[in-house]
Formats: sequence, structure tokens, C-alpha cells
Amino acid sequence: MNATVTPEFPMPRTHPLDPPPQYRELGAEQPVFQVRTPRGELVWVVTRHEDARAVLTDLRFSSDPKTPGYPTYINGDTPLPPGFFLNQDAPDHTRLRRLVTREFLVSQMEALRPRMKVILDGLLDDMQAKGRSGDLVRQLAFPMAATVMCELLNVPYEDHGIFVTLTDTILDRSSTPEQAETAARELMAYFDKLVTERKQHPTEDMLGRLVTQEEAGRLDHAEFVGLAALLLLSGYDTMAQMIGLGAATLLDHRDQLADLQADPSLYPQAVEELLRFLSINHAGLPRAATADLTVGGQQIKAGDGVIVMLNAANRDESVFDAPDSFDIHRTSPQSHVAFGHGFHKCIGLTLARVELTTVFAGLFERLPELRLERALEELPFRHDMVLYGVRELPVAW
Repeated sequence: MNATVTPEFPMPRTHPLDPPPQYRELGAEQPVFQVRTPRGELVWVVTRHEDARAVLTDLRFSSDPKTPGYPTYINGDTPLPPGFFLNQDAPDHTRLRRLVTREFLVSQMEALRPRMKVILDGLLDDMQAKGRSGDLVRQLAFPMAATVMCELLNVPYEDHGIFVTLTDTILDRSSTPEQAETAARELMAYFDKLVTERKQHPTEDMLGRLVTQEEAGRLDHAEFVGLAALLLLSGYDTMAQMIGLGAATLLDHRDQLADLQADPSLYPQAVEELLRFLSINHAGLPRAATADLTVGGQQIKAGDGVIVMLNAANRDESVFDAPDSFDIHRTSPQSHVAFGHGFHKCIGLTLARVELTTVFAGLFERLPELRLERALEELPFRHDMVLYGVRELPVAW
């Protein structure tokens, strides 16, 4: 790497399903390298699996955007609300996460599978009633993901257009700072109203149980609002993108799709491979060093920003054989870091696994002849979003 030229971040992909090749090229010369963000910040980029796990389990790296050096390339400077524990450090992160950990137990998530199947069947009924072709993103991925999360939190489904539109504006790097900040204020006003109504009329659901946590003094109103926003937004958008991009990947690998249709017991490991292969968080996980330390042989000083690239770590040749190949028969895909790692590992990972296995198994059982109507390379992908995905997936059956 030319020491006089600092690469610009983010970097472009050359294939829609693969991370930017520069991650591997630059990482081969210098495992932890520096880039410049659109805001002009110089930050360190971590791409190796071992280094990613090390950063994500080191308490000297902060997840709090208020920490000096914390990197961001999202437009706008509206601070994240209290309760958004994804971007908090201990002890607040630990306290708030514990309030909802029991809501995502394996047994409880598995108990949702029959209802998910009913939702899926209804969406597939609607698709088939409208003809023999459609858009799998608009007609399946988004409504499926939004319905599951709305039902889980007992939020009116008719409100989904509000949080979908506002969230996309915030997370789109092409939005102006003013647009992003306005959308953030409107979004939090929506959740404030939602939480206020739930406290006035308590219900027996996840948010209803959080009302009792506030009454017991374990969180305040502002934290309740932020926590509700985190639960709904992180659950719907990630699933919508994984359903759309996962379906596109399977349809682009017909031989492996045939293996799944012949043996549906392979779906759980196929989902793990999709999570590894796609790693839809292509913006990376930002952290700020709070002490001088070393990662991958590179000295990092207190106040330096770091971005952990999960998609690059999941293509690490030292961990995965032929990492750029999609292989549902891979023997150990579970070592991926698609859900993150360490203290901030995704709390909804079991929900994601149950939903994805339900959707893909049901989709390809109902529509075994499903096929892409456009070449994969011609599809419109979400290059400017924090979560990668496909904007439209025209299919026929």
C-alpha cells in the first residue's frame, strides 16, 4: 500500500455478493490499515476474523458515539436516544440488555414458528393470487419482517410505513444532514407516542412487560423510548434484507437450492452459510479506543476510531476454506461473526434463525419453480445503506 495515499472509505464492491476486494488486498499488506471516511476522519479498519473478535471483546474499545474518536459516516449529528444499548457501554449496556434478554430465549422464539408460517402462507397466497410473477422484496421480504416484529411488540402494522421510510432516510448516506436529523426526530417522536400509550394502557407483551420495569425503577421514560425503537428497527430491517438477499443468493445457486429442496433438514446450516456469506452489515461496527493498545500488530492510540468489517472477517481464508464460495454443506459456518461477537452480539439471533429457516423452507416448498427474472448483476443493490440488501427482486414461478 502506498503510504502517501489513504484509501477512501467506504470502498466499492466489484461483485454484488462479495465484500470490496480492497479489504483483502490492503489487509494482506497491513492487517489493520487506515482509511479516510466521507467526514474526513482517519480511522483504522479491522478485516481479519481473529482481530475482529479481539476488538469486539476488549472493554478498551467503546461503542458509545460520545467517546472521542468514535467514527461515523452517517449524515446528521442527532445523538442516539438513551436506551439504544447497541451503542452504549457498561454498566448501562449491561443493565438495559438484561431487561430484554429473557424475551429472546430459544424456547420462546421457537414457539413463534407456527405463527410465522401462517404469516408467510398469507403473503404467498397474495402473491400467487396476483399472477405468476412479482417482486419478492416488496411482496414478501418487507411485509414478512415488519409483520413479525409488529406482532412481537404489539405495534400496529399499519404504522410500518412510518418507521420504514424514516429509518431508510437516516441510514442512507445520500441523505443530507438536515434530512437525516429531521427523520431521526420524527422517528423518536413516533416511539415516544407509542411508549406513552402503552404505559397508559398496559398490555401483556414485550413492551407491556417493560412498563413494569420502568415502574420498578430499572429504566426511565427516555430509555424506554430508545429501547422500543432499537427492538423494532433492528428486528425488521435486518430480516427484510436477509430474506431478499438470501433468496437472491439461493436462486443464483440452483444446484444448492435443489439440495435444499431434496433435503429440507439442511435449511438450518444453509441459513448459517447465508449469514456468513452475505454479512449484510457492510458498513462495519464502529468503536473508539479508550487506551493505547495493539491489534493485529498495529499500535492504536486512545482516541483513535476503529471500524470492524464483519463481512471481510467472514471471508477470512485462515478460518474458512474457499471463503468466497457459497456452500450450504460447509462443516463449520457457525464460527461466523455475522451477529457480531462478544458483549454486543445480536440479542435477536435466535429470532433471526427461526424466521429465516421458516421463510426459505416455506417459500421454496410453495414455489419450487421460483426463478429470477433478471441476472443477479442487474439487480438494484443497497450500496449506500448501512445494511446491504437488494431493493427489488423480480421473480417468476
